[in-house]
Amino acid sequence: MRAQNKWLDRLGAGLILVAAITILTGTALSVPVWTGTIEEQDGWPVVLNPAEPMEQEEVIKPEQMWRIGADEEDTLFGLIEDALVDEDGNVLLLDTVLSTIYVVDQSGEIVRTVGREGDGPGEFRFAREMEFLPDGTIGVMEMMPGKIVVLDRDGTPRPSFALPDGDQGIMHHMQHISANDDAVLIGKVVTTFGDGSATTHYTLSSYAPDGTETATLLEHKDVQSDGNISLNLGGGDNEFTRRFTLCPDGRVIVFQKAKEYELEVFQATGAKQGIIRRGYESVRKSDKELEENRRQAEEMRERFQGSVELEIEEYARDISGVIARPGGEIWVINSQGDRDCPAQSVGLFDVFDQEGRYQRRVRIEADYDPDRDTFCLRGDQLFVFKEAQKAPPRISTTGGGGMVMMTISVGAPAEEEEDGEEPRPYEVICYRLSR
Repeated sequence: MRAQNKWLDRLGAGLILVAAITILTGTALSVPVWTGTIEEQDGWPVVLNPAEPMEQEEVIKPEQMWRIGADEEDTLFGLIEDALVDEDGNVLLLDTVLSTIYVVDQSGEIVRTVGREGDGPGEFRFAREMEFLPDGTIGVMEMMPGKIVVLDRDGTPRPSFALPDGDQGIMHHMQHISANDDAVLIGKVVTTFGDGSATTHYTLSSYAPDGTETATLLEHKDVQSDGNISLNLGGGDNEFTRRFTLCPDGRVIVFQKAKEYELEVFQATGAKQGIIRRGYESVRKSDKELEENRRQAEEMRERFQGSVELEIEEYARDISGVIARPGGEIWVINSQGDRDCPAQSVGLFDVFDQEGRYQRRVRIEADYDPDRDTFCLRGDQLFVFKEAQKAPPRISTTGGGGMVMMTISVGAPAEEEEDGEEPRPYEVICYRLSR
């Protein structure tokens, strides 16, 4: 409760200070006024924000630092899906098809590569994410069978850590990793088969750099019959294993609910700190999205010969992403921003301060197509991965109602565009944010 009180005290002190200055000067300050409230729910402080932010929308026009991948002289990428920035300003790009990390200097030149495909020390395959671990090494997350491959910055292998080995009736895989200078957070799923049923155990846990589990923040179990499996395509709750981020200050932000704009705040030690909410109206999926969901459902039914009950959620998840920013801000990607963002922009982001107050919306102007590209924000740098959404599927995970299924397919060249044009090359654009 001490952490909760400290949070409330800090928020209250800021409001009192503004009031005191206004009284002493006898004039109204042009300071944005927060009109939300704080309540207590089940012993936790809940910050209730209105639907509208305190300030005007902010538009950021970033500076393009470099762009690589399109010219014939450039390295031909398999598919870049994650990026890190080291202390010297070098960028590490994770190629999940070629199982390689490219180290790029500030001018956009590739100076070396780290890692390679394989199962030996310092090698990885089907990697999806990477983080700098607390000891400064690079941790590369393999989804299945569930392992963090650890390398020094020069590529020298270090001991990896993995989920405990199981027998043939157990399936392990990692869903998401987030790290800061003190801890590593991993969301993982373990499914056990046998006796005509499948038990799926979801956990969000904190780890030391050597792979020792130090705390469990959230966990959930689900049991289903092998002959009666139900899945929810994109609308289920309790999907916290890939819906969280670890902030530099040690807070863990979790957004597990589908149709409720809610951020749960934990400490990496496992203690819950509070809840942040915002007034919000859920968004119905477009006809195109619903049709794609129906296509996926039909493929699943055919694959499992009708033994799977599939529920298609009509509404999009309220929150689709959370980004921890320098200085303690939290940037939230929501279903409205996903659909209302203007062309050639990344965003819209809802910005919350360290106390959970809804400050403003932010839009970033960049060469970005939400139907074709993906992006990554690291510190003051934005990375746009051109054409990443057009890559052929290699690993797909379908979950909901507890059951998790995974299909692994070998990557192949991208198909031609519907209009007959040749596939566009994969590129990476690096921007420096400025205001």
